[in-house]
Amino acid sequence: MNWSAITAQLFKLLLQLAAAIAASWGLRQTGFYEFTAREAEGLNTVILLLGNIYAVMYAFVIFVIWSQWTDVENFVMRECNALTDLLRFADHLDPEAGHTIRRAVADYAQKVLKSEWRALGEHRRDKQTERTFSELMDAVIRTPPADPAADAIRQRLIGIVREAAEHRDERVTKSLTRIPATLNRLVDTMAGALLLLVFAYPFHHWLVGASCFTLLAVVLFLANVVMEDTDNPFNGVCNVSSQPFSDLTS
Repeated sequence: MNWSAITAQLFKLLLQLAAAIAASWGLRQTGFYEFTAREAEGLNTVILLLGNIYAVMYAFVIFVIWSQWTDVENFVMRECNALTDLLRFADHLDPEAGHTIRRAVADYAQKVLKSEWRALGEHRRDKQTERTFSELMDAVIRTPPADPAADAIRQRLIGIVREAAEHRDERVTKSLTRIPATLNRLVDTMAGALLLLVFAYPFHHWLVGASCFTLLAVVLFLANVVMEDTDNPFNGVCNVSSQPFSDLTS
């Protein structure tokens, strides 16, 4: 989701609210709310029950989504910390081997920024970045040890790059996790049912009813925006920062 998409949805919401308020005024002229006034107690009970269920369901969904979002952010930091350690230890190799590793790290970080970040936002893996990371691993593993001390550093480098690979796998896996479509539809259905019940509720004054319906619609709209935006850590208003990878290219 992006700002243009949110603006389009907001404009659509305003049109729907205008239509709903007009419909409410028309129904009030037909005596519809005189009929629902006899069922006000039942409507109160159903609105209360459904509102509580929606609150619990929404809290659960947001908790799961936010946990995944923070996991992605943490794995980004851990992966980049491992790559930083890789650069630090590479300085203790001979100049040619150290340059090869530093170049491989920079190429990988650039691929993540220019290609994989967008691909993960579109819910797909980026094969080019995966190949670039494989080349980074090959550059580390194939580093020829010049002496026993260099061999010890090489073994440490291999351990670091394997650690980075684990963090990368976890980052990509978490990044591709989305809300199940059935759960998303359930939350939307419950929100729609709440709106329908408030629309049918027999408020004594028409303007009070229209104001309450509008307020509820806006709150549910913003809740849905937050849910969908947070569900995608790489594309939307609130995104995981790519600055750690940018620092590796400088």
